[in-house]
Amino acid sequence: MFLLVKLMASTNTFTLVFYRSLVQIFISLLTLLWEGKNPLGPPGVRFLLAMRGFFGAVAVCAWFFGIQILPLPDAVTLQFTTPPFAAAFAVIMVGEKWMPLDVIGAVACLSGVALIAHPTWLFGTTDTVPDTSIDPAMKALAVAVTTGGAAMAGIAYVCVRKVGDRASAVVMVLYYGALSIPMVFLGSGLLAGTWRVWGDLDFSSEDYVLLLLMGIAGYGGQWFTNLGLQQETAATGTLATSTQIVWTYIFELTFLHEGVDAWSLAGTALILGYMLFVAAIKIVSSRTTGQKHSLATSEETALLLATTDGDGETQEVSLEFE
Repeated sequence: MFLLVKLMASTNTFTLVFYRSLVQIFISLLTLLWEGKNPLGPPGVRFLLAMRGFFGAVAVCAWFFGIQILPLPDAVTLQFTTPPFAAAFAVIMVGEKWMPLDVIGAVACLSGVALIAHPTWLFGTTDTVPDTSIDPAMKALAVAVTTGGAAMAGIAYVCVRKVGDRASAVVMVLYYGALSIPMVFLGSGLLAGTWRVWGDLDFSSEDYVLLLLMGIAGYGGQWFTNLGLQQETAATGTLATSTQIVWTYIFELTFLHEGVDAWSLAGTALILGYMLFVAAIKIVSSRTTGQKHSLATSEETALLLATTDGDGETQEVSLEFE
């Protein structure tokens, strides 16, 4: 989706979120209608669903505020501080444990993001003349707001964990899209100086195709994220979202023909390497659990195939098949 946003860089970012939300709402309602499910979700989790949508929408507005004020690499890096926030909130709100592997993953993924994004506070700037166009106070506010947005996204992800499998991942996407609409109007009016989030409607046919693809990609990303967090801990699940920046870099190389950078390649290898490592551990753990379950089943079968004689002693029953 980041590639599509970059292809429409001249369009108000809140306008992009507006159309993305409309497409998400349409697909979600269509899917739920086809499945025969209530779009509002089960009564017992509707408050959590609303909180997931609200905090997710606030996070988006904070993220775009950071993009408008900060250098893009800095804003991207701050956005991907969500996993540590999500892990910390999950410990407090859900009672999940933050394992040593999660700590290693947080360090690895955040380091990978920094290597790819090249934040100016770490790599400096290539400009010969320092950029004095950003007011220091406004820059500090943007850093605080963007970091706060990452924390809000962490709370949204923990809400998904609390909902669990009691509501469909599609319902969560619907809540997120629906609650993003008012937040987009508010953010655009206050930050971009216009309430016309629908734009000037002078889009070309190519622009409309890109907006549609952006909505589809946004829906798919949210659906997979919700589905993953329903199955995995917040610490591991949110770390997986760091691969977004990897795919963005790969798509930029493929479609925009941007230059290959050694630091970005190292960051890509670091993030993907950790994800492959976690996947290998999950596969081995799953096989081990399956073997233990098979052994337990065999023991239970042996007991069922045993009889007790008159003295109370157990005798094995031999089954012969002709």
